[in-house]
Amino acid sequence: MGYVLGGRFDLAEVISEGGTSTVYRAIDRIGLWAREQTPEVAVKVIQPHAKIRQELVELLHREARLLRDCVHRNLVRIYDSDYDGKYHYLVMEFLKGRSLAQILVDRQGRPLSPSVSFQIVRAAGQGLVHMHRLGIVHGDLKPRNIFMTSTGEIKIVDFGTVLMLDGPRHHERAAALLDQIGLLTPAYASPEMLMGEPRAESDDVYSLAVVAYLTLTGTHPYAQWPANEALNANLTPPPPPTISPAQWRVLASGLALNRRDRIETVGEFVQRLGRPPWFYRLCGQRAPLS
Repeated sequence: MGYVLGGRFDLAEVISEGGTSTVYRAIDRIGLWAREQTPEVAVKVIQPHAKIRQELVELLHREARLLRDCVHRNLVRIYDSDYDGKYHYLVMEFLKGRSLAQILVDRQGRPLSPSVSFQIVRAAGQGLVHMHRLGIVHGDLKPRNIFMTSTGEIKIVDFGTVLMLDGPRHHERAAALLDQIGLLTPAYASPEMLMGEPRAESDDVYSLAVVAYLTLTGTHPYAQWPANEALNANLTPPPPPTISPAQWRVLASGLALNRRDRIETVGEFVQRLGRPPWFYRLCGQRAPLS
């Protein structure tokens, strides 16, 4: 494409383009010179004439600060962010494959098998658990942000909405920016997030449970209603026909519209959901609701 970003990254082709930013496949000249096996990277560039550009720039560099040291096999690697005098940009790992959203669209409403669904939920959940250990909540997990690589790896790929669990002053500033820009996806955000409450790990439990339900049934549990509206309408999703009653009780707990009724941690949710039906029969237990 001709442009060398920051004197280092040769922009090769557009991967995706939105109203405020463009993601490119790029060649890292230093990596190429060092004969690295994979000199390819992905670079997200804020468009210079985008509306609310300053807010987007602030969130982009904040994403790099929070995630550059957050390294896990189920999280796309964030390397750095910079400004070359013309463009603000974020450099990250380049992946080949498809998003879960693309896979579901290609299936035209046909659900995934429980084994495949649980594999995706478990992998994404492990990435979220690692983030939570570092005090970071994702806040906007959805099929578009879960990527399945050509080698079978599953990675979370977008962190523009992350917030710290223990930083109220920074939380207020970042939350205000997210609200102003409208980055949250109402169909996947918890009721508490949509109502502006402080974030908790259980917000990611809710989003992951919605993704799990969608992959198991091909439909959204609350028919794409935002969670706060589903709460006011007292909606209840029907159980997926392909999982056991015990597994449904766990999934329903993850989908709970009141935080007090929801499983508190992603690790606990993934562990319980992945237990086979015979586990509860062997133990003589019902799947706990909280």
